[in-house]
Amino acid sequence: MKKLVKSALLLLVIAFTLFSCREPEMEVVIHQNETSKIEIIDFKGEKVAVQSDFPKELFEQSQEGFDRYYKSIAGVAKSRTSGEDVHITYQELLPILVKHLSKFPRINSEDEISEKDLHRIFQDFPEIRTRQAADDRRMVIFDFYQTLAKRDIVKDVIALENAGRNGRVADISPASLTTPEKNHLLANPGYAQWYVQAANEANSLTQGLYIDEDLGDKANAFKHSTWNALSIRFILKGSPASENQAIDFTQDGTSKHEQNDAGGQIYDKHSAMDLHNNMSARVWMEKETKWGIGPFRNMPNIGDIVNTMSSRANSSALESMSTILSWHGGDNAVTWGNLYNNMYGAHQHLVHVDP
Repeated sequence: MKKLVKSALLLLVIAFTLFSCREPEMEVVIHQNETSKIEIIDFKGEKVAVQSDFPKELFEQSQEGFDRYYKSIAGVAKSRTSGEDVHITYQELLPILVKHLSKFPRINSEDEISEKDLHRIFQDFPEIRTRQAADDRRMVIFDFYQTLAKRDIVKDVIALENAGRNGRVADISPASLTTPEKNHLLANPGYAQWYVQAANEANSLTQGLYIDEDLGDKANAFKHSTWNALSIRFILKGSPASENQAIDFTQDGTSKHEQNDAGGQIYDKHSAMDLHNNMSARVWMEKETKWGIGPFRNMPNIGDIVNTMSSRANSSALESMSTILSWHGGDNAVTWGNLYNNMYGAHQHLVHVDP
């Protein structure tokens, strides 16, 4: 009788052990059934599990491909009583980005991936089975989740644009987004969250430090340079991006901010000033940021950025457009192309122009 009881207990222990070992797999199945049919696809060299109805064209998408996708979802723009397009502001875009990106694991270069996020990663990446493997693939994991967030972010932005509001008058730059800039951000929402936060922070800091602000003045020089520097810092702190990726994304966005809605480059004194100051701030950030792993990276903090850019803006000289362009090669298409497209230049000083 004692042998029979021992055997029964042994069988119970074995059964419990087998059930416990299979529990994570069962959770994955339940998770899949509660959403929709799951399929496995290749993404940047990794196998990933995605819902079968997710638009696959969003994966590894060029900017041109995203622009076409956005246009196909948005349809023909509705005419508005003002006769002008409505531009969403950074303050309107940020909560949309945060809302949808917060649904996915939080991945950056510094913080340990949480157990909850690690469990989700194991579900979505069938071949990643250990914390070390997840750590080694942070950039791919980050890109995968920012891609998943794109679909719902686009829907919310289009809904906001089509909410029936009259066209608004744009505030002093940067307050609202140009169409090329908006599409650049929506194509990369993981980075966009930090870029937009930097724009809002630059606006707030400018209002606190300067009594007035106008296009072309010293306050505007401070705002643009601080915006670029903060964007680079925030992207490096909030994502697993390299320094080059953070600077490139910031350059592309702030340059598109100077374009018209059709994507054309604007050649005037305010664009020359902004593009020069943007580039000067990026050069300073690149020189002051020393590469290291995660928290060991050394870069200017917010106080360093504010003090440096306010000092340089306050001491900036009043310059003409022709003088600014002469520093970069003269008033010609090549110079304008370099100002719009190059991440770096030869200068770190700031300038302002006549209002």
